[in-house]
Amino acid sequence: MKELVKQFLDKGISRRKLTTGLTAAGMTAAAAKAMAQNLAQPTPKETSSAPAGAIRDMTGTGGALFTQQLKAAGVEYIFFNPSTADAPIYDSLVDEPAIQLIKGVQEGAVVAMADGYARATGKMGVAIIANVGLPNGLTQLVNSWKDQIPVLLSAASVSQESVGREQFQEYEHIESMTQPITKWNWVAQTTETIPETARRAIKYASTAPSGPVYLSLPENLLRTQASAQIFDGSLFNVPMRIRPAADDIERAARMLIEAKNPVMSFGDEVTLCKGEKELVELAELLGLPTAGGSGSLGFWSKPFPTSHPLYIGAMLRQMRFPQGVDVHLNVGWKHGELQIAGAKQISIRRDPASLARNAPVELPMVADIKLATRDLIDAIKSLATATRLKEIADERSARVRAYTSEQAKIIQKIAHDHAEGTAIRMERLGVELQQWLDKDAVYVCDVDSGKRMDPFMTFGGEDKLYIGTGPNILGWGMAAGLGAKLGFPNRQVLSVVGDGSFLFSGPQPLWSLSRYQAPITSIVLNNKSYNNERNRIWMSGGDQFKAGRDMTCYNGSPDVDYALLAKAFDVAGEKVMETGQIKDALARAKKANIDGRPYLLDVNIQRDGIGAASAWHPEFSMAAQRARKV
Repeated sequence: MKELVKQFLDKGISRRKLTTGLTAAGMTAAAAKAMAQNLAQPTPKETSSAPAGAIRDMTGTGGALFTQQLKAAGVEYIFFNPSTADAPIYDSLVDEPAIQLIKGVQEGAVVAMADGYARATGKMGVAIIANVGLPNGLTQLVNSWKDQIPVLLSAASVSQESVGREQFQEYEHIESMTQPITKWNWVAQTTETIPETARRAIKYASTAPSGPVYLSLPENLLRTQASAQIFDGSLFNVPMRIRPAADDIERAARMLIEAKNPVMSFGDEVTLCKGEKELVELAELLGLPTAGGSGSLGFWSKPFPTSHPLYIGAMLRQMRFPQGVDVHLNVGWKHGELQIAGAKQISIRRDPASLARNAPVELPMVADIKLATRDLIDAIKSLATATRLKEIADERSARVRAYTSEQAKIIQKIAHDHAEGTAIRMERLGVELQQWLDKDAVYVCDVDSGKRMDPFMTFGGEDKLYIGTGPNILGWGMAAGLGAKLGFPNRQVLSVVGDGSFLFSGPQPLWSLSRYQAPITSIVLNNKSYNNERNRIWMSGGDQFKAGRDMTCYNGSPDVDYALLAKAFDVAGEKVMETGQIKDALARAKKANIDGRPYLLDVNIQRDGIGAASAWHPEFSMAAQRARKV
């Protein structure tokens, strides 16, 4: 399917052949036609009736043509680190107030900023990085690829006449390394086609299923003058909102009405399609127990309110509740097509490539999640009277609420049990953060073990916005927090990272936080270990477990003072060593943010699990090795 789309965009096949190919690949005729329509570039005939000012002629350098096309598409921020070759891009922005440059000092941090901005806002993030530093940027682009986040990554590549000559900082076929983790990649061929190539990249990144793209802009093209047309974004960036077939929706509605023990799971495609309200309405209409939101299962968002009485926690192959599931409705979760014994499965997805990929699905549908959920709600209401639907919902809801009420008591007991003592436990910190965070705060999570705090906080709906990553590629969180803050400048933003994640990214995000006076609180959960990784390794019962020796996961030597490191970048911070210090430290962080300054808390978190008490690690000194040779 990907190859078909590329051939079409490169004008290798007609729209008819694209539609035929998509249908052969399993899409409905209506869906294939909609995709072909949305991917098509406007023809001169189509654009002749465009609104006044939507198309304009321009003469300028390739760099100016590129930035003006970004501006016309609605881009407000470019996240970047500079190189000599892309100077024409930044020359074009000297007197352009509509686009703000946000600088990072390492390519991975730059991509994470663009990714965090895109997740928070739903808009495309734009990152421009040094050509030779592309591999650094790709480390974070994996998160965008796996989670289908619209990111345009670009670099000024070597001049066309230098290709293949092994010039300074050149390596051949650089764009090909992006292929496995982008929707596609392009190299601009001429200066006058740079706007068209940019439009193609923007459209491809933003068209569902969205994802990152890579655009290579040769240095000589950026410096050359040319004339081209600039299109308003409305002319080519058309959202692909496909409705499912009516008979499929009716069949799904009947299955859910007639089910004895249904369950609904949800995933990040609900967030990408902005279908959160419809998801809640569907759950309440039929009293559906609703599951999802486990960070270990590839979620980066929480589109269903975790405080809702129908929310039952993580969706598992063997559910503690409800038992004996007979119908499973999966709404927008890539990993949600689980083989549950005895259950008929309905799956509504916007990504046909992964639909029914790993498990049989009795009723698969490719559609926009918001539209499909709305159609399903309407179909259910048309098939049963309001009285019958209320009876169904009341009976199911009573069972679900009884279960979730008991689960809430368990969470409260755990919180109470960890309220005492000086050592800081994840559970206690989660309770403190729930009290400290504003109701509409943005919570950016880049820590595996820190997800244990999630049950002690509430997210989704009118509550806090949760942003994480599905594949958990570390080093993302602090930079992503800056991107999220740009999307929501008037909302409180908290970025939570582990000490391992901080060390992955290094101090680069601190530089940007300080440069742009970003009023964000960053918390480093410092347990001096890759704690979850050690637990998983030792659970296998291998030789490390038997010997009681952690060969790989202890980070406490050297014992890094992250608050002191932050101060080197003029970011205020402090160490939090005991439970009794949490509340006052959070208050100081909030005051700093209100005053317009970033703040970092280095929180000494208690390690737990197998082997947690040991600080043993393999000691080796190169200085000692040198001494032996003297």
